[in-house]
This record gives sequence, structure tokens and C-alpha cells, in this order.
Amino acid sequence: MLRINKLYSMPESFEPVSFYSGINLILGEKDDTSNKTNGVGKTLLIEFINFCLLKEFKSSRVSKIPHSDFSKDILICLDFNIGDINIISQRSIGKHNEPTLIINGKTIEFSGVDDALSHLSNLTFKNSKVFLHPSFRTMLGPLIRDERSEFKSIVECFDTKLHIPADYTPHLYLLGIDISPYKEAKILQREIDDLSTTKNKIKKDIEFLTGSKISSAKAEVNDLKSKVEHIKKAMDALDSDSSYEMIKDEVAELESSLEELRNKRTILKLELSRINSLVGDVYINDEEVVEVYNKFKVGLGDAIKKELDDVISFKKKIDHFQHTLLNTRKETLLSELRKISDKLYTVNKLCKEKASVFEQAGGFKSLKILIMTYQKKLEEYSQLSSLIKKFEEFDSKWKLKKSERSSMIISLDLSIMDNETTIESFEETILSMHEYVFGNRKCSFEIKATEKKEIISMDLRIDDDGSHSNEREKVFFYDLALLLTEETFERHPGLLIHDNIFDVDQDTLIKSLNYLAEKSSCLNDAQYILTLNSDKISEIDKRELKLDINFFKRASLTKTSRFLGRRYQEKSRS
Repeated sequence: MLRINKLYSMPESFEPVSFYSGINLILGEKDDTSNKTNGVGKTLLIEFINFCLLKEFKSSRVSKIPHSDFSKDILICLDFNIGDINIISQRSIGKHNEPTLIINGKTIEFSGVDDALSHLSNLTFKNSKVFLHPSFRTMLGPLIRDERSEFKSIVECFDTKLHIPADYTPHLYLLGIDISPYKEAKILQREIDDLSTTKNKIKKDIEFLTGSKISSAKAEVNDLKSKVEHIKKAMDALDSDSSYEMIKDEVAELESSLEELRNKRTILKLELSRINSLVGDVYINDEEVVEVYNKFKVGLGDAIKKELDDVISFKKKIDHFQHTLLNTRKETLLSELRKISDKLYTVNKLCKEKASVFEQAGGFKSLKILIMTYQKKLEEYSQLSSLIKKFEEFDSKWKLKKSERSSMIISLDLSIMDNETTIESFEETILSMHEYVFGNRKCSFEIKATEKKEIISMDLRIDDDGSHSNEREKVFFYDLALLLTEETFERHPGLLIHDNIFDVDQDTLIKSLNYLAEKSSCLNDAQYILTLNSDKISEIDKRELKLDINFFKRASLTKTSRFLGRRYQEKSRS
């Protein structure tokens, strides 16, 4: 049994709170300064307990307390028992990953939360009669529900914003159902999902290539295979010709020559184009020479002056020389181009003649077309057949995993049937609670294995299902019934904490609290911690209330006597 003894801090930073077996109330109460009972620290007190029971730091509201309001070095301490073993858990915000556990006086400092959790898990389940059990934190999920779960589901116990998938492990364990096939089915479901994703991707690729549905893909492959074989036969027919190899080499050589001649022709045409751009009256004319000459004549000096006519004459000689060079080169290029064109014509004609030999063998106009067609069809065939082969492989694996998963679901179903007596007893407890609170037995509980992704279907129906108030009451019935039913209590850690669960109508609240009063002696072997706002209970209600609020009160929190003794603004998460 897991029992909380005391919550405190070192150094003392909030009023210590002691807990006892049975019912423990944490009250939000009015005071002289305010009639408000919210925002006084009830939820934070529960979060401190959960923090010391090694809840993940980033999802804990403890992580949002500013260091200026609560030093990161303060040790939050929880004294609790697992059976007859006394444990003190010490954990600070600053070193939240390095908790300390003092077990029966022996101090163990952990360098990681996982090791500490493993230790607590071993202590909690050391007397378990089954080999496989939930982890320590998984077990605490439905026992210390997050207030932000809004109590919308009996299975989903965490902040709704986190979208944590439902885990039925602790629920199955408490009902005595073997969790092995469930856990195995969950692993198989993840593998099935991965295979489905891969399979669908390959399917899309096949349908993109073929332009038709996957069901027609094999027909496409067979058609491509036929075409490839037909082309191969045509090529084999060419291979059988004794002169084929020689002709093939000649054609290849001629095509190489054609490529070389075309490249050379391109280079010559480019050079000719550059020469043509220089032809014409693009040189300095005589008037420009005279202008430049007169400008610099004065500064040249008598020793180096020349007559203008000599300069112009010299300039014309240069022009004539340039024209002669360009024209000579131009004529040479034109001559070479004519020769290349003639040679291209001759080689091209010869190439066509050689290639025409293949027309008789395969009905193709040239070897190039034959080879290109073969390569293209072969590539299409190889790609498509490879994709279909992969698709079939993944489909086979997918079917195998589905079959294995179905086998696990059958095993799970058999385990549920084996524990039918426990389930019926559990349902009877809920029915009696329902009759006490709602005055009727219009209620049912059902659990079964299913082929759906969730694997388990757990359905609790109560009168007037669906309302905000009744959904919370449904969770209250379910959780408390696990403590009060003898068969489920045998595996139950014995601890249940409800933070702000009774956001319900007044009649339901009073009757639920009265039911707790009726069962208070039955709860002495367990521990039920409940946060409650006193303003929920009017003076008229108090006359009908059977639960002794003051007797079970462990802490009274008000606007002037908050849990941390101060008001603070939570940090926003980055």
C-alpha cells in the first residue's frame, strides 16, 4: 500500500501538511478579506506531492513557479510508505533530475529520475503475483489525475492540451487482466502503422508511374515485360547476323566522326562571325587623325614633329595591312567550311546507308532508336516491378503483423473472460454508488478487446450521460469503486487523489460526500485525498451533509493563508 504521511520543505517554506489513512480533505475556505476560495494553492499542494513522486518536471506546475517566489534550491520533501517501507523523497526545482530517496533511513542519491522511478517501481510491485505490471508513474496516472484533464474520461488522466494517448495498462492491471497481450498489441499496432505509411507511399509511386490504380499495376508490368522481351528478340536477331558487329562498329565510328565534324564546323562559324563583325569602315578616319595631330603638335617639339601627310600615309598602310590579313583568314575559313560541309554530307550519307542494314532485322530505322527504346522500356519495367515487389513485401509484413495483433487481442479477450467475476463485482460497486447518488441503477460498465487502434474499449454509462457534471461524477464512481471493490483493491496501491473533481451540481455533491461518509470505515485501509472548496456547501446543505468536514480536514487554505504564503504569477513555458 502507498500511503502519504507528510509534505514539507527544507528549509521550511510552507506550512507542513500531515496525512492519515482514510479520507483527507484539503479545503479552500473564505476568510475576512475574501469570499473567494479559488487560487489559494490546493492544486499546487497536490502538484508538490506529485513532484516528490517524480512526476515529469516539464509537465508539472512546479516548473512554472518563479524562482523569486520559491527558491530553486529549496528541497520539497514527501514522507510516504510503500507497505512497511518508509521513504522520504527530496527533490528541488534546481536539481529536479537528481532526486534523493531516504529508504528506511538509508540515503540514496540518484543522478537521474529514471533510476529512482525504477527503484520505486520495484518496491511498489515486489509482491505482485503477475510477472508484468505497469511502471510506477503509469500506475499513478489514474490515481492522481491532473486537474487539467477536466475529468472527461475514465482512461485519459492528463492535461487535455498534451494529447497523451490513452494507456489502459493500469486499468487492466487493477481489474486483474493480463497486460502482456495488450502491451504486445500496442507494439504491433505501431509497427502496423509504420508499415501502412510505407505501403501507402509505394502505392502512390506505383499509381503515379502507371497512371492507374494499384490493382492494374501487375497488368502494366506484364505489358512492359512483353515489350522488353520483344525488343530484346529484335536485338538478338541483329546479333545473329555475322556482319552485325562489323556494321555496328562502323556506324558507331561514323556517328563519332559526324559529331566531331559538327563541332569543328561550329567553331569555324564562330570565328567567321567575329571576322565579319570587323569588316567595314570601323577604323579611325582621316579627319580624326588631323584633329588629334593638331591638338598635340605644339607640345611635341621640333625634334620629333612629323608632317600630317606622312602620318595619314602611315595610317593607311596599317589599314590596308589589317584588311589584307582579315580577308585572307576569311577566305581560308570559308574554304575549310566548304570542305567540312562536303565531308559531313558524305559521312552522313554513309552512316544512313550502314544503319539501313538494321531495318530488315528488327523493323527499326536505326540502331540508336533500337537501343534507346530497349533501355527506356527496361528501366520502366525494372522500376515498376521493383516497386510492386516492395509493395507486396510490405503488404505481407503488414498482414502478418495484423494476424499477430489479432492473436494478442484474442488472448486479451480470454483474459477478460477469465476475470469476469472481478468485472461483475466492480460493476456492482458502481451500481450501488449510482443508486445512492442518483436513486436508480441505470448504469453499466463494459470492457472488451477490439480490433480498433485503441485495442481496449472501456465504457461506463451512468444516468444522464454527457453533461459536464455527470462526466466528473462518472470518474468519481470509477476511481472510488477500484478502491472499494475487494478484488481490485488487492492490486491497488491504496492511494487516490482527486483535485477539484466535484465541479458538479449541489445535489450530486452532497450525496457523493455522504457516500464517502458511509464508506469512511471501508477507506481506512486506503488513503483518499480530496481538494474541496467550502463555499460549494451552503448552510442548508450542511444540514444534510453527513461527512464531518472538520474531522477530515488536513489543510485550510485562504486568500490570506495561501499554500506558499504568497501570490505569484506562473511563468509561461518557452
